[in-house]
Amino acid sequence: MATQLPPSFFLYGEAEQVANPDFVHIEDLAARSRPSGWSISPHKHADLNHLILISSGGGVIQYESDFSEFIAPALLVVPAGAIHGFEWHTESGGQVLTIADVQLQQLCSEHGEFAKLFETSRCIALEPGECEAIDDSMTLIARELSWKGLGQSAALQAGLLMVMVQAARRLQHVEGEIQGTTRQRDIVARFRQLLEKRYRQREPVDTYARELGVSQTALREACAAMGQPPIAMRDQRAILESQRLLAFSAMSIAEIGEAVGIGDPAYFSRFFTRKCGSSPAQWRRDAMRGRTSGR
Repeated sequence: MATQLPPSFFLYGEAEQVANPDFVHIEDLAARSRPSGWSISPHKHADLNHLILISSGGGVIQYESDFSEFIAPALLVVPAGAIHGFEWHTESGGQVLTIADVQLQQLCSEHGEFAKLFETSRCIALEPGECEAIDDSMTLIARELSWKGLGQSAALQAGLLMVMVQAARRLQHVEGEIQGTTRQRDIVARFRQLLEKRYRQREPVDTYARELGVSQTALREACAAMGQPPIAMRDQRAILESQRLLAFSAMSIAEIGEAVGIGDPAYFSRFFTRKCGSSPAQWRRDAMRGRTSGR
């Protein structure tokens, strides 16, 4: 059965394609939002990540099946693969920075403190001075992308690093100290990448550890430092996919269980209810009500 999930684009409205590993793009928020009536329909990007600076205005962002209101100044984080959409206040202002996932993963491997920023979609409230600093860094990136000159690659890297540092510092201020050691953050970042490919196989911890080239103890300790054991992270990814399919597809509950690696419908229903506090059928009804009245 067709899933009817929101479309996957390269940049919004553009046919999907594989991004160059070093792809970086920046544009004014109004460039795509104004022509579409300040409404961006739910969609996703397979291998592109967004940092969206909102310097004026605000609106409602849809992350997966959840809706959140925000006002400027704010920074919206959208990891690759996340379903997202927007209803902007008319003439909201800001900049949209897009980074290829390969480049982002390289930055995170060199600077482990950045990994937490893109663990999930999030909206980070900013102070006016922080907004101005990030805007300046994004403007530098935009300027370097507009021409070819000596040191362009270094200047782009510098601009990206400044945006990431400013965003990570603000997140740390909002959420508290960064967890774990640099090595533990690297292990968890690689583990999340592995889960993205293989969570449906529902493998044991020793298989994941072997694939990552670390001991089971090292993997368990790294995940514990981030607040969840490895199996809970695996199950969380399965739940996210289940919720996407419940919210956006016409698949039956049994088909959704099969799609996330749980072929027994009764066990999938118990698993989902235990994790989410309601049955898959009830969760779907609530999500449908949220989509029609939550905005």
